[in-house]
Order: sequence, then C-alpha cells, then structure tokens
Amino acid sequence: MNTNTLMTMLIAAAFTLSTGHGIAADKTVGEKSAEIWDKTKATTKDVTRKVVKTTKQAVNRVEAAVREPDADARKVDVKVNDKGVQMPKNLAAGKTAFVVTNTGKDAHNFEIEGSGIDKSFWFALGPNQTKTMQVDLKPGTYEAVCTAEAHGGKEQKVQIAVK
Repeated sequence: MNTNTLMTMLIAAAFTLSTGHGIAADKTVGEKSAEIWDKTKATTKDVTRKVVKTTKQAVNRVEAAVREPDADARKVDVKVNDKGVQMPKNLAAGKTAFVVTNTGKDAHNFEIEGSGIDKSFWFALGPNQTKTMQVDLKPGTYEAVCTAEAHGGKEQKVQIAVK
C-alpha cells in the first residue's frame, strides 16, 4: 500500500469517526463543518503520530536484528563523529559487516555508495550508539558518507578501494 493511499484512508477514517459526535443541532452548517474539520484534524494528527511511532519501532527492531553480523562476514570498525568518518580506506571484496559507532555529541548517519550499492541506516545513530550494516562488497571504488547536521549541511566522505 503506498503512502498516498494510506493517508487517504487515515483521513477518511478520521473524518468518519469524528462526524456527528457532540455537535449541537442549533449550530449553522458552517459552524458544524468547522467543528467537524477541527476534530478530523486532531484525529488525523493522533493517528499519524501513532503510525510514525509504530513504524520507527519496527525499523529499530529490524536494525537491531542485524547487530550481530554473519559469522563469515569480515568486520570493519567505523567511527562517525563531528569530524566525519574514520575507517580503513582499503578493503577486500566479499561479505562485510560495518560496525559503526557514533563517537560524537550529535546524531550521525552512515552510508556506503558505489558499485551498485547505496545503503544507509534508516535512522541516525545517537551519541555512543553502535549499529551494524552488512553488505557484499564487489571490487571497485566506494564512498563512505557521514551525514549529520553537525557538519553544517556538508557530508563528510571517505573514498574506499575494494579489491
């Protein structure tokens, strides 16, 4: 189900649930419409917050499930912080588990791009948080990217050679 369909259904449900409840008969059509609209907006906001919260929880569970990389994956320690990405610049091809730790004071994210791979965490890592990202690296050139507001809108990148 795409986002537009979901939002349309949520708004329709909110409107349906809010119509007719607690509306005085002596009000004009305009007053009734305004009251219904206000209740619909409030219900839609509440439903949207709950959907976002549930989605974040699901994503965090999925990301948490990958904390322990496959036994045959090569572990690469990565640090992200206000200075960018610190990690090895030469890696061997094959199954690789990037064990990414945020050593900074702000939230940071990690992304690996190149040779058909463009992968990042769904949510940034908070200070002192560690997440694992597993990918199958092919020979080629990649960029490891740290994105964060602390970089002043500029991504911090590291070139990686995979052989």
